[in-house]
Amino acid sequence: MPRIRHIPCRAFLIAALGYILASCSTTKHVPQGDYLLTKSELKIEGEGLKESDIEPLIRQQPNKTIFRMIPLYLIFYNLASEKDNFINRLVRNAGEPPVILDSVLATNAAQRMEQYVGYRGYYGSTAEVSIAYGKRKAKVAYSVKLEQPYRIRSVAYDIMDESIDTSLIINPEKSLVKVGDIFDGETLRKESSRISNDMRACGYYNFYDNYVTYRADTTLGSREVNLTVLVAKEPATPENPTGSHHQFYVQSLSVLLENSPQRAQANAASAPAGWDTIHHEAFEMLCRGCTGEGERPGLRPEAIGMNNRIQIGSLYNVQEVDRTYRNLANLRLFRSMDVRFTELPVAPSDADTLPRPLHGAITLLPSMRQGYEYGGEISLSDNWLFGASITGHHQHKNLFRGAEILDVNLTGIFQKVQLYADAAPENSYELGASVSLNTPSILFPLRFDFYRNVYSPRTQIALSGNFQQRPDYTRILADITFGYSWRNLGNMIYIYTMNMNVIKILKMASSFESSISANPYMLNSYQDAFLLGSSTSAIYSTRGSGGRFQQHLRFDVDLKGNLLWLGYKAFGAAPKVDGGTGRAAYEVGGTKFAQFVKFDAAYTILNVFSSASSVAFRALAGVGVAYGNSLSLPFDKMYYSGGANSLRGWQIRTLGPGSYSESGNLLNHLADMRLEMNAEYRFKLLGRMEGAIFADAGNIWAIRKEDPRKGALFSLRDFPKQVAINWGVGLRFNFGVLVARIDYGIRLHDPALTGAYFVTPDKWLLNGANSLFLAIGYPF
Repeated sequence: MPRIRHIPCRAFLIAALGYILASCSTTKHVPQGDYLLTKSELKIEGEGLKESDIEPLIRQQPNKTIFRMIPLYLIFYNLASEKDNFINRLVRNAGEPPVILDSVLATNAAQRMEQYVGYRGYYGSTAEVSIAYGKRKAKVAYSVKLEQPYRIRSVAYDIMDESIDTSLIINPEKSLVKVGDIFDGETLRKESSRISNDMRACGYYNFYDNYVTYRADTTLGSREVNLTVLVAKEPATPENPTGSHHQFYVQSLSVLLENSPQRAQANAASAPAGWDTIHHEAFEMLCRGCTGEGERPGLRPEAIGMNNRIQIGSLYNVQEVDRTYRNLANLRLFRSMDVRFTELPVAPSDADTLPRPLHGAITLLPSMRQGYEYGGEISLSDNWLFGASITGHHQHKNLFRGAEILDVNLTGIFQKVQLYADAAPENSYELGASVSLNTPSILFPLRFDFYRNVYSPRTQIALSGNFQQRPDYTRILADITFGYSWRNLGNMIYIYTMNMNVIKILKMASSFESSISANPYMLNSYQDAFLLGSSTSAIYSTRGSGGRFQQHLRFDVDLKGNLLWLGYKAFGAAPKVDGGTGRAAYEVGGTKFAQFVKFDAAYTILNVFSSASSVAFRALAGVGVAYGNSLSLPFDKMYYSGGANSLRGWQIRTLGPGSYSESGNLLNHLADMRLEMNAEYRFKLLGRMEGAIFADAGNIWAIRKEDPRKGALFSLRDFPKQVAINWGVGLRFNFGVLVARIDYGIRLHDPALTGAYFVTPDKWLLNGANSLFLAIGYPF
């Protein structure tokens, strides 16, 4: 009988969906005689170029789709009727009008393809277009046939200006144009930029790409080219009658602090009259009324000096100008920056013999110094337990007028916790505060010349405290951190920190203590701990670059307790023996210090298909090993799984380790190892609303045989059935400054189940098989 009742409901839903799709015909707004463009495909015969190289030449693409097949935005557009009212305008604006085939654009695209592949060295290649017409719909197919490319047989140089240092141009190690390579116009363009950049880095302020051209002899046969690199003179002028390329040096440099965008633009190349001047060893800083009695500039000159790479008396170097610009931008103090140079007059007798002088002017428009941010998260567990958190953040960007950034964070968390399956829910509270000071330099003990050779150096000093009152325990955490971070000129970021943590258990519930007393491994984790050590991170990131493929890779190594352990050993100190466990360990002030090493890696990919859809992927791996003075990791350093930013089919800290499940105790979901993968397809819906379909997989595991929790230990044999899997759907509301998120996760594979580990569809909506999250920001 239950099956019979479900059939009409499913039939009704299918019929309703069919009716909606039928009423929203994709050709509803296609004029008679025209055709809806439904597909545009490209095929390349031959090797050397990829479809992604040529696809941008196709100016007319079909309507955007989700899952590469459903024209959701065209369906939205067609849902609106002809009536001009608020609802119809809202639906129409959220959608996308039909793309009407333009055969002229298709023909022009094929012509551009032929020109482009010739420019890339594949001369004689052909591109064709064919259009398949259907009932008011059309598909366009482009076919590119690549011939064998022309290759460079020889390279010669014709440098018309004898005063130029030819080693900057003729440089076999750096040159991108090499014998045997394809005669590629894109490579020639990059070589022109390479020569120009090297010239401008050695004083040739007025040298640009257009002074480098090429002459190619293609009459050799065998699809080979004799290439000549031509370097032209400057156009002759009264100031430079010979047209020679002159070197320039920086004779003077000024920094202008301005609060008005209009005045900043007007004064970008010259000093405004009547302004006060502060002399610095490397420049003059100009500001309005900042040297009078009781007055001082909003930014100390030393803060700019440590980030300035433009040296008075040195040859103009475009690379140092770019580095200065980037260093100043990373101070995060300015709304806009402008770096300009002005040629200064020289005596006619010196015009052709000496480097010519330049005056540099850096104009800085400060941004707001202080800002506030608030955030929160709400969760609802599968057994309707409520949780909420609120965060507040205050930032001061120029605390001591040296571009120091002060961050103050406050956190409050409330959660209903059910310690045991048959127990009543109880309240859990957490309050936290942190203060950090970030300075734009590397402080002691590293040398000054170290951070002059890196990009965006910073030193961070941080203090934090946290109070947690749970039904199972009450504790206090305190942390002191001192660390450095810097970048290279590429996409790498390096972080090194030294920190000290103190974990103090104020009270432990007798029921909780008795529940873990039989597990020395977990009991050791829930004790007072003193942590002293360092951590190192290396980050490679192209996130935020705006490209179609963005990635973020991070490695972390955390070492604690080694110096303390070596110190005690060196001085022959005797460890203290625990009367309960009989285990000997060293103590600091009556508290055992932790000794362990942790390795973590995280890799995130964002693949942007179009402005309306993208796919994000993340992989996490981590392992922590306690040794020496510790039997296990402190529980704050152990891994957990589940939650709004992890496996979303489980509430936070409720999954694992492994297949561990104890119906009477829901506390021990912590372990030493984590593996996790997440994938999410994101697409735009109405206005600021976005949709998501996601899948998560992973778990945590114990790695020490001393851990007695059944099913918790990692093993290759049991690994496949211990991987938890969920899928789900979500909504995001993108307001620009923040993203509000709702995710609903449904379990597919639950390692805690006995026998059949898969959760069948008829149980997806039942209590215990799903979780709902309200959060701020994307999950990864």
